[in-house]
Amino acid sequence: MRNKRELLLDYALEAYIDWREQSAAVEHAYRRWNVAGRADASVAFAAYVAALDREELASSDYARIVSRAAAA
Repeated sequence: MRNKRELLLDYALEAYIDWREQSAAVEHAYRRWNVAGRADASVAFAAYVAALDREELASSDYARIVSRAAAA
């Protein structure tokens, strides 16, 4: 049976992967905003901001889990 620390490390790996995926989504959204025409710029910017929000949440989750794993 896995102990608490091993489980937390598994969760940390999953959170890390999620954070990296969200980071890639931010880069993609930024590139789309950067090349958007005038008519699409506001929608592209909103998508970029939403991607930033998701990445921030993912990074916070990752940091929280890593802190718990380190303390276990």
